Amino acid sequence: MAKPTSDRHQSPFRITCRELVVRPENKKEVPVIREVVREAFHPMPFSTGREWKLVEEIRQSPGYLPSLSLVALCDGMLVGHSIISLIEIEDKKKPHNALVLGPVSILPDFQRRGIGQELIRIGIVAAKRMPLPAMVVVGDPAYYSRFGFEPAVPRNIHMPFGFDEEDYLQVLELKKGALKGVQGVIKFPPSFFDEKGDLL
Repeated sequence: MAKPTSDRHQSPFRITCRELVVRPENKKEVPVIREVVREAFHPMPFSTGREWKLVEEIRQSPGYLPSLSLVALCDGMLVGHSIISLIEIEDKKKPHNALVLGPVSILPDFQRRGIGQELIRIGIVAAKRMPLPAMVVVGDPAYYSRFGFEPAVPRNIHMPFGFDEEDYLQVLELKKGALKGVQGVIKFPPSFFDEKGDLL
């Protein structure tokens, strides 16, 4: 498989995929995925520059779900990656197992081609086969609402530590009525934090 490269002078409007394949990642693709995630977030003003590390920490954690870590291949070239992993929503009574979407990474020259949407759509379809009530994401509500995500705070689901990102916290019910009685604070696993305790 060709290693992905990004020609900054190439117009993205000239890039089209004759064949787009979305499937679970394999171990041999880890180095390529690392570079895809780095390049995808490099131009983003909100990027921490550590999204690649978050993906690799999740991959080494108990919350890693191989069937929900997906790659997108454009004519055989790996151009995108998404990961869905396990988290908990904790209330005073008990923890509720749930899923979290992200990061979703597309090489800059292949963005705005619907590749990210296809990764998310296929990931959600696979997630709905699991016996879990919900998936959360922190991202642009205008974008993620198209997949059925809705604001989490009105459902009394909150970010930990009072993060300012609560306006971007959204939740998707994976089965009808599955969120009934599910509320509380998102508990991210240790793989989501650096050595200082900050989210990656």
